[in-house]
Amino acid sequence: MSNKRPLILIDLDDTLFQTARKMPQGAERHTATLDVDGQPNGYMSAVQKSFVEWLLVSADVVPVTARSVEAYSRVQLPFTAGAVCSHGGVILQADGSLDRDWHGQMSEALAAYQTRLPALSAATLAIGEEMGFSLRGWVVEEQGLLNYVVTKHNESDDSVLHKVLAEVQSRGLLDDMHIHGNGNNLAFLPNGLSKRLAVQELLRRDRISNGERPVLGFGDSVTDLGFMSECNFWATPANSQLAKVVETMING
Repeated sequence: MSNKRPLILIDLDDTLFQTARKMPQGAERHTATLDVDGQPNGYMSAVQKSFVEWLLVSADVVPVTARSVEAYSRVQLPFTAGAVCSHGGVILQADGSLDRDWHGQMSEALAAYQTRLPALSAATLAIGEEMGFSLRGWVVEEQGLLNYVVTKHNESDDSVLHKVLAEVQSRGLLDDMHIHGNGNNLAFLPNGLSKRLAVQELLRRDRISNGERPVLGFGDSVTDLGFMSECNFWATPANSQLAKVVETMING
């Protein structure tokens, strides 16, 4: 039997929850994620909590996140319809198991980047050191497959990453790659890896099973527009990176 409930494709961090430092002082907080030691490190506001509860009752909700599978496992929200993780590198089935077909496609798409990604991560950290910045970084790996490079700063100003990015680009290190940057998060992704590609595959399968049904996309970053544009409708949180870009385009 086909399912006509709305399908919600939704980013997580800074859409459904955020770190404490991004919330108003004294605001009500509801734990949404845990760190590797099991301590709370991500929180929903009262409004976000109500929004999540409404979505889960009203629709099939599929997270579409940059989080690795391990980091996603620390999200304390009761999603039951599968997920897209690692910027689209992984599709999880409804029972939480790895989608082997998609993993096979990603293995082919990312084969040429397996040596390059660790070298790019090391080069980025070295560039930061040359510029006098304290950085940390790593390559996200899923099931033995290297997916993308993450770099974060240990400074007080996110503009550090803008400066590092400009230098990495000037040295020609990002050919055949695309960039995700938002706050203290800079990611270099192979061109064959994106949330949009994974969502296209999910929607292809969903149409076979359920025909046409309403599809809504939610995300906070400009790069989320890739997968959100595959949806019938999309929205972004107030004051998000994407909202600010749209507001600037309208109001100048």
